[in-house]
Amino acid sequence: MLDEAMRAGVKAESLRAAGEDYFHDMDYNLVEGRRSTFTPQQIEGRNTWLVWTGGNDTLWDRLTIDSIGTFDLLKTISSHPDQPNSPYGAGYGRHNRWRYLGLVNEPCFKEATGPDPNRFGLWLDARDPSCPSDPFADATKYPGVKIGARGKTVPVGSYYGEPAGIVGLRLLPNPNFDEQARQRWNSERFYNDPSYYFDSKLVRPYRVGMSCAFCHVGPNPIKPPDDPENPKWENLSSNVGAQYFWWDRVFNWRGEKNESSIFYQALHVSRPGTLDTSLVSTDNINNPRSMNAVYNLMPRMLEAKKWGR
Repeated sequence: MLDEAMRAGVKAESLRAAGEDYFHDMDYNLVEGRRSTFTPQQIEGRNTWLVWTGGNDTLWDRLTIDSIGTFDLLKTISSHPDQPNSPYGAGYGRHNRWRYLGLVNEPCFKEATGPDPNRFGLWLDARDPSCPSDPFADATKYPGVKIGARGKTVPVGSYYGEPAGIVGLRLLPNPNFDEQARQRWNSERFYNDPSYYFDSKLVRPYRVGMSCAFCHVGPNPIKPPDDPENPKWENLSSNVGAQYFWWDRVFNWRGEKNESSIFYQALHVSRPGTLDTSLVSTDNINNPRSMNAVYNLMPRMLEAKKWGR
């Protein structure tokens, strides 16, 4: 199966790694007691780890359709106050996202206080105007794949997407959001009308992409945030692991309101601190350990080289 870039004739060399050292405050160095110093190649690697979603927004959009209303990242990232089937009910939003979902709020954003007319009426986190712009969302420097409705009813955007307000999630324009989908779109019904948002034919204006950061970034234990709902980049580590992540709430946006479903029961076995990113059943997803903290990588690789496996 060809991805959208290949179908649009976009070559790999056109999707170059970003070199901006935007995350320079992250990964506080315990040994040296200061910020870590990265080479240009390491900066590109960290950027890829944190913001490159590799086209998986297509997968998550497909799962939204196939999961019968259980999984919907566009709802997970929203701060709409009265989604009727939401377990958190009125009052859920960026202000308590960490406490309820265990997800890391991205610095430089504020909670939505109403529908955003520039983003199809969705209640999405808004960029703090006092912060510099996200360099990876620059559609001129990192032009996205022009295919389908992109450049027509939705922007082409950047191939890195734009930040969604949660570390590791990026918004990308949905190329299937054509004129017919645009005319049918109703943001209030998306939040409040089950007959609308459970419709498998509903086309959302955005697809949400997921970078490695979503499952691997967490509070830096050496320099934790005073308020975990409002961390600064200096309070975050890119490889400590998403140890506070609630599977049964993040991947099942209705949470305990959906506890009678097989989806909830399957996800509920994975408790905070036990996240297993491979999602392969034979990896014992309900075992009491975490695979997300990338420690001793070199010693493990050397052992693999020594033993040939």
